Amino acid sequence: MNQTTVSRSPATLIPHDILHDFFILCTKDAIQSGEYYFPVVLSHVCSSWRATALATPTIWSALYTSSSSDSDHPSARSRAYLERSQTMPVNAMVRVPLSTSATEADPEFALLASNANRLTTLGLVCADMAQLPALFGCFPVAMPVLDTLYIAVRTGTPKEMEFSLRLAPDASEHIPFRMPPVADGVVHWSSWATGNVTHLYMNGLTRAARPTMEAMQHILEGCKSTLEEFEFKGWAPQWDDPNAVLEPVVLPVLTRLDLLWLDDLSPLAGLFIAPTLASLNLQNGALMATPYALEDGAEPHGCDMPRLLAHLGRSCATLAHLYLYCVQDCPRSAVDAFFAGMPALNMLILCAVGDTFQDALLQPENRFRVPREAVFPQLEHFSVTDVPATDLARFVLRHKTLGVPALRTLYLTADQEFAAYEPERTILGMVLDVCVAENNLQLICMQAPEHRRSDLESQE
Repeated sequence: MNQTTVSRSPATLIPHDILHDFFILCTKDAIQSGEYYFPVVLSHVCSSWRATALATPTIWSALYTSSSSDSDHPSARSRAYLERSQTMPVNAMVRVPLSTSATEADPEFALLASNANRLTTLGLVCADMAQLPALFGCFPVAMPVLDTLYIAVRTGTPKEMEFSLRLAPDASEHIPFRMPPVADGVVHWSSWATGNVTHLYMNGLTRAARPTMEAMQHILEGCKSTLEEFEFKGWAPQWDDPNAVLEPVVLPVLTRLDLLWLDDLSPLAGLFIAPTLASLNLQNGALMATPYALEDGAEPHGCDMPRLLAHLGRSCATLAHLYLYCVQDCPRSAVDAFFAGMPALNMLILCAVGDTFQDALLQPENRFRVPREAVFPQLEHFSVTDVPATDLARFVLRHKTLGVPALRTLYLTADQEFAAYEPERTILGMVLDVCVAENNLQLICMQAPEHRRSDLESQE
């Protein structure tokens, strides 16, 4: 009996995801600056791989391109990609230069819109966040399988300048995703269906693009049963009606909240309650170098800190991680009430916070006695900047004597690290020696330490 042996190309044995990376990274198209690459074209694939490439749709399922004004005939290349990927889901990343006036008539956008039923990821990398309303208007179609939308500014600004969201994996079974509607260059957030949004990041939106307070309530109400992470960085939403009274939206699965403000963001914090919040990051953008500071001549001004902390305190019962950066100008009573409402706190990072935050934490009034109750009975990871080394030593020692789980990690600034390891036996150095020996406390310096006590002692 004659047997015919069919030889298979070794390339067919390579997993498809590795094949995809090979064709993306090992062709002439990869030799260019920037994070995103134009698509591979067959002229860049050697003849021995041509059949494998054409027979492997997954190789063509990630599309990196640009709008028509940024290159020659990008839609032709994208069309070839969409044909070769056959019916597979597609991830598309499009660069939108500042010079273009983005419209849905752009051949590249029109091509993607005609394949909207296959888009699982859509990224639009633009040159200015002011383009956001126009970009929303470029895709006036439903995207039934989309799970990630990402819009970012990549010209001279950090990655935080972005609008992005992710949707629940089963979102296509419920509400096909649509961009927020746009009319006359204005985003109509109050008409946006946000069902099944799980991650929502609204960072650096211009005044013309960001939603009003009433629209924010509509957005949060629409995704209240699915929203897991929420970021809002920049200027606060404005009121349509300054006399309006909005009921807070309960977000039962929200676990991470990140807020950076340039003006009073406390009304936004009053729009929601997150009973399962696990991580909270607060940043005072008015005192930090941020890309959001200047807009139409506006100057950053203060936030109503007592009101902000009071609103957020309703969501801190299960809080495990708290990060405060440049948070200041708050009375001690408001800080005490805020700290008292987080019994499950496991990690606390304080950077350049105000005196009242330091006093509430270090409790200078208890320098000569141990308080009856621990402020944070579950605290294991801790860092605080701009405090005297002796106050830090007193806090660590007091926490050790309270009969609660010992600190596991202490992050030290350069000054604190020097005080801990200088030749003189300082209070901080002695306390840390005991905690390291008895409780296996891990000390992490925020910059490479220049001294070690053993090194210094060997020099004497």
